[in-house]
Amino acid sequence: MPFLALSCRPAHTRRVPAGCALGVVLTALACGPALARSSGPPRTQAIDTVVIHTTGGPTCDPKSGRPVWVRAGTLAANMRFIEAHPKLGIHYMIDRDGTLRRSVPEDQVAHHVFGHSARSIAIELVNDGDGVDPFPEAQIRAVTALIQDIAQRRGLPRQAVQRHSDLDRTLMPCDRTKRRKVDPGPAFPYQAVLDAVFPGQR
Repeated sequence: MPFLALSCRPAHTRRVPAGCALGVVLTALACGPALARSSGPPRTQAIDTVVIHTTGGPTCDPKSGRPVWVRAGTLAANMRFIEAHPKLGIHYMIDRDGTLRRSVPEDQVAHHVFGHSARSIAIELVNDGDGVDPFPEAQIRAVTALIQDIAQRRGLPRQAVQRHSDLDRTLMPCDRTKRRKVDPGPAFPYQAVLDAVFPGQR
């Protein structure tokens, strides 16, 4: 399964085991010492952002050099991959049935979005992220409750909740006409979730 390699040059690619889709939606964010499984370095910046990702998404096939779409995979496979990876990390992952898994603690940095990881919390949703794969109601309820909890604890406003595609607007190295990060995609009810979390805020 194709995946953007973890380095300071995110155009590089390599293969990961089948079923490990998460890698295609996480960016190579930091150089330096490897991070340990489900932990990261202590934060030095205040948290001011929550970033919504999906486990599926576009990448460059290392064999053909063409864009391909990697599907969502399973919660278990994605968690095994991310927690075994030396650098990538997330804080939370939510399955289609609403099952919530925690990984890196919030007070530690998880490398998940280029240029924003040091001050953000990562939420991964098991979904293809292609705008077609639906987000089940149980998954939406779970992510809404999680964002509401984080926002209340951290004193975050509506504008703090961003999609991965809002923050990473780089282009695919194998097709400069296509975005590299498009998750969570148009099937995710972004505005409706924000309305539920922040009633009355615009």
